[in-house]
Amino acid sequence: MKKKILMALVLTAFLSGNGKVFAADKIKVVATTSTFASIAREIAGDRADIYSIASPHRDIHFFSPTPKDVMKVKGCDVFIHAGLDLEIWRGPLLDAAGKIHLMWPAGERQIDLSRGISLLEIPTGLSRAEGDIHAYGNPHYWLDPVNGKGIARNITDGLVKLYPQDADYFKKNLQAFDDKMDSKLQEWQARLAPYKGGNVVVYHNSWPYFTERFGLVTTGYLESKPGIPPTPRHIEELVRTMKSKGTKVIIKEAFYENRTPKKIAKETGAAIAALATETEEGQGDYFSLFDENTLRLADAFSKAAK
Repeated sequence: MKKKILMALVLTAFLSGNGKVFAADKIKVVATTSTFASIAREIAGDRADIYSIASPHRDIHFFSPTPKDVMKVKGCDVFIHAGLDLEIWRGPLLDAAGKIHLMWPAGERQIDLSRGISLLEIPTGLSRAEGDIHAYGNPHYWLDPVNGKGIARNITDGLVKLYPQDADYFKKNLQAFDDKMDSKLQEWQARLAPYKGGNVVVYHNSWPYFTERFGLVTTGYLESKPGIPPTPRHIEELVRTMKSKGTKVIIKEAFYENRTPKKIAKETGAAIAALATETEEGQGDYFSLFDENTLRLADAFSKAAK
């Protein structure tokens, strides 16, 4: 059914005249998210025209590609994605585009950014009763900035293999990215150091890489189970847990509803940190994602302490 829908989108895109979708003189890159596109720009520089698919303001698990997205994929030279099973719409999108060389895992022009990443929370078994469980492990690995270096290295390796004439350029940009990351990481860690060991609850289980990197402890989730909205009974249990553990900070993704976090915050005296999971397209880069998130989280801890 998804394939039929996307094939219909392709036809719509052709009929609406959206065929010319890239600059003619550059490597045509499509990334599934604005974050991956941001890192790709750091490496590819002026050698590539880069387009991202999923909106940073939407839950990537439930995103629906558009006719324009299908046409972008049809016209691209390189497809960059998270691998694993995060983008459940990725397979149908590629089927609709009809480009075998972009298919995961064997396509020679696709770059799987999860390669070499140490994944957390790999399940020992799968059951739909446990909610939306990811078969390969938690896929939100880019929210550890150190993993950003691995992502950048995967992009560099992929581009060097495909465009060896520009290898030195890509490798130079990778070194600049790594150097900046090392410097910024010290800044972010210093900002959150006063709160190391602090307890947080999160809305969705997007944050284990982030909390592990910055030494925070997750004591609960607003969702009853991954992908399952909170129930009144679950909220009652979570409030009791937060009070017993002294948890005073709630992390929520910016695209989730506010009513439930505000209700819990009122009952527990907690502060809410609305954090972004993706880079804001056109308004920042991968580094600014952590600049903003660490500032917001530090502010929430500070408010909770008063």
